[in-house]
Amino acid sequence: MPGMSPAPGHGGNAKGQDMSGPTMPSGVMAPSQPAMHGPDTHGPGNSMVVKWLVSRLDEPGIGLGGSGRRVLVYTDLRRRMPAEDRRPPGREIELHLTGNMERYMWSIDGKKYSEAPAPIPFRYGERIRIRLVNDTMMDHPMHLHGMWMVLDNGAGARMPYKHTINVKAGETLSFIVTPDERGPFAFHCHLLIHMEMGMFRVVSVSDTNRRAHEGGDTSDHRPRAQTNQAKSPYRA
Repeated sequence: MPGMSPAPGHGGNAKGQDMSGPTMPSGVMAPSQPAMHGPDTHGPGNSMVVKWLVSRLDEPGIGLGGSGRRVLVYTDLRRRMPAEDRRPPGREIELHLTGNMERYMWSIDGKKYSEAPAPIPFRYGERIRIRLVNDTMMDHPMHLHGMWMVLDNGAGARMPYKHTINVKAGETLSFIVTPDERGPFAFHCHLLIHMEMGMFRVVSVSDTNRRAHEGGDTSDHRPRAQTNQAKSPYRA
């Protein structure tokens, strides 16, 4: 939009940026070359794409840097006890946070919820990596109901549990989920006007999702210690 500067990583103003490679949190392997956005521009519901996929987990929030004070950032977070479930994710889902600010449209993969009401299928007990790419010029605090998001911030077995993860403008990040409740759950931007404008999806957890793809294995693969522990007290 006129008078606004694109966020780091957005196309249209890449000159002068360090393209030696994407910034990644400590402990996370970075590709030797900059990771470029794919060819999908997500249609009329999206006005720009991130040209270079970068992590901004080690950056403070807007207005919090440069004060001389230490600022807590996502790469500082650690859970107190190592995770019980250390299985690698069995699959990955990539979702793009998209929008058109001139038309005030907010969406996921260029589509409002009304245009893409089909739920995202999760299988109970599986491990899934969700990769988010923020193609917009605004931060989006993404909130998943019904299960924890384990933010991949390079902390290994001590990666923190989060209910809401803020995805900065032009940023890519990932988190891991292990669905431990069956049913439909909301996934949306917690800027509620963005949610109401379409940045919303439903996640459906069942025993049978993806059965054909995975050869019929619907057993609960979580470590028994985790399976028997108390469920999350948060069920928004």
